[in-house]
Amino acid sequence: MKLFIAAGGTGGHIFPGISVAEAFLEQDKNNQVVFIGTTTGLEGTIVPAYGFRLVYIEARQFLGKGVAYKIFTLLHVLQGIRQGISLIKQEKPDAILGMGGFTSVPIIIAGLLLGIPRFLHEQNVKPGLANRLLSRFSTSTFISFEVTKEYLKKRNNVYHTGNPLRKKITTERKEKSQDTFGIFVFGGSRGATRINESVLTLLPFLESYKNTIMYHQTGNEDFRRVKEAYEKTRVKYEVFPFTNEMAKYYNLSDVVICRAGASTIFELAFFKKAAILIPYPFSAGGHQWHNASLVERIGGGYVINNDEATGDRLYSILKQLMDNPALLHTMGENIATLYVDNAAQRIVGHIYDKTGK
Repeated sequence: MKLFIAAGGTGGHIFPGISVAEAFLEQDKNNQVVFIGTTTGLEGTIVPAYGFRLVYIEARQFLGKGVAYKIFTLLHVLQGIRQGISLIKQEKPDAILGMGGFTSVPIIIAGLLLGIPRFLHEQNVKPGLANRLLSRFSTSTFISFEVTKEYLKKRNNVYHTGNPLRKKITTERKEKSQDTFGIFVFGGSRGATRINESVLTLLPFLESYKNTIMYHQTGNEDFRRVKEAYEKTRVKYEVFPFTNEMAKYYNLSDVVICRAGASTIFELAFFKKAAILIPYPFSAGGHQWHNASLVERIGGGYVINNDEATGDRLYSILKQLMDNPALLHTMGENIATLYVDNAAQRIVGHIYDKTGK
């Protein structure tokens, strides 16, 4: 069986797609996966690193631009559809899975025109424009959060599968020692200057807490400046520009300060970690704000707006959690209710059921 996976732009679309691809190959060693992407996203670096074939087609983002740009974009989408039709005729896939975002649009429409089974996965609480439109014509739509169904007009083909996480993440969960209070800070693989700045103003509040340790992924741009600031304090710390050992630091932490992308939310849920979420204010459609708001509503975390993230605001929340271990535990259990086990396998199993393979 051959599966096309359209996943591009950001890691939030790409890594869940890779998890599904790995599960698909585990299902049958003779299965084949071809990733569909564009030349403008991170897929050109990430997908080949995992050993998968990547084919480029034309696709462009539609939101947030002027009329002239939208006309220009439409022409590129039409070109992408033509490329997709040609690619489908050449490769003969048994199914197409779109992981959301504009990268999915041309190949899903091409699949519709040629009668190929089409599947979508939506990572976020509120679906993006592409998935809201394409879900009306999909064979099935997979959602990470149960509440996402409320945003979709066609609901009889929607299935709650959860958000696939990287295998490396889900094989390394451990119990944390209670000897220290760990705070893990990150803003994504490239860091987040606003989060870095707010944490630097937090450090003076933490100097009297001898058992507190900061684990801080800064991103490359801010690393040296942030590390020098830590060196001038009495706070215990590990500071690094980037890490491939996310599971290690989740396991070492009691609370996490981070953005609110869907994969991050599901990692927090898997590790049962209370969170202080600072949504990226420019995420498409405000999707990080919707993700963070859901976590706060179920009692799994606190939300701070990007422009309100300050040291004293962070400290007021952290002190409450430090002084109340029972609350910290309850928040971890609350956010854990969002996690769905074996998400990638659920998606693969459903694709098999619907394609009759």
